[in-house]
Amino acid sequence: MHQSKAVTHTFPPRAYPLRVHAGADALAALPMELQRAGASRALIVCGRSVHERTDLTQRIGTLAGGRVAGIYSRISEGAPAESIEEAAAKAREVGADALIAVGAGSVIKGARVVAMLLGENRPLVEMATVHRDDAPAVSQRLEAPKMPIFNVLTSPSSAQNRGGSAVRYRGDAHHLEFFDPKTRPQAVFWDSHALATAPSTLARSTSFEIYWWGLMCMGALETTNPLAQASRRHAWHLARQSYPRLGREGDAAARIDLCAAGLLQNRDEEDGGRPWSCHLLARAAYASAVAVFNHYDGITQPRGYAAFAPAMIRALGACVPDVTRALGEALGMMLPDGSGDAELAERVAARVARDFQGQGWRTDLHDRGIPAADAPMLIALALRNYNANHDRLLDAHREAMQTAIAATLAPQ
Repeated sequence: MHQSKAVTHTFPPRAYPLRVHAGADALAALPMELQRAGASRALIVCGRSVHERTDLTQRIGTLAGGRVAGIYSRISEGAPAESIEEAAAKAREVGADALIAVGAGSVIKGARVVAMLLGENRPLVEMATVHRDDAPAVSQRLEAPKMPIFNVLTSPSSAQNRGGSAVRYRGDAHHLEFFDPKTRPQAVFWDSHALATAPSTLARSTSFEIYWWGLMCMGALETTNPLAQASRRHAWHLARQSYPRLGREGDAAARIDLCAAGLLQNRDEEDGGRPWSCHLLARAAYASAVAVFNHYDGITQPRGYAAFAPAMIRALGACVPDVTRALGEALGMMLPDGSGDAELAERVAARVARDFQGQGWRTDLHDRGIPAADAPMLIALALRNYNANHDRLLDAHREAMQTAIAATLAPQ
């Protein structure tokens, strides 16, 4: 079934207050932001490496001038539920009235869930999105007020000003999902010094999510609304120009440009573009990557993105040929109209794989030792992803997705 080329003109844009401080000494504005929010006992939330290997928490404490009451520094990759609960306990212990999240995706997402725990004062599982067999998932309404949050990025991340979050959970669900727009930050900081603390390998990893989503959203450029179109075009432009410059001497501008691209991806969502479920191929690859990331230690979400995008284009690209064609064209391909849908899918999948490999990413998981026999378990987890499958669209493609997952895990 071919995708309509008609631009959407019925859409619900929303605007949320946010202040962005960018550039050299951007963190100098933090005391003003804390004062504006009436915060006098902020808790810094970060990972161990930020606290122990950089001067950021010390710098923030000095800048805040007595407005920091404590530090919790054990948020790890994926924001495990145990660390979120510990951070909330620390916040209660010190009487925190604000959270300063210092890090990238996991820390920033985790801080939002900490605020939810503190505000709602009930267990994580009671606040999480409810998934039901053969029915749309239900996102819980979290009505209690939430304390203000300030995000200091150490690496570009599209998590920087969203209201949704997910945490690792060692129960049957493997991860829990939450949404509360009251946990959007009051301010974000793209401080050149803070961004420079992340090694280039980490910056390239977290920024690949922005690059990946930039490309994926170009597959649905012509069918989204005019406001979201602008965000998608420029987010992809910034990501494509800036990502290759990471790791070069003096890459501060590239890191800030990628922060800006991440913010534009969030504006896309606020303008009704639904980037996280913009088309079938993005949904399938995203859900599969998240399932692998949450189930196996040592596999980052960007690694899953790089592996599953070509696989899902091969498996499902013929179902949405207009999307597939648009992805190829975003990478500069000249595609004749006479190509069959299956041939088109194979050609675009190969081009996407070459692009990712040229950026230093493997496009399979054959080296991870995960048996193809795990594919049925992983597809079950993937179909429980709210962002990707809130309307159960992916259920109709379960068999093709499972085959693609198995091929990505181990050689066939």
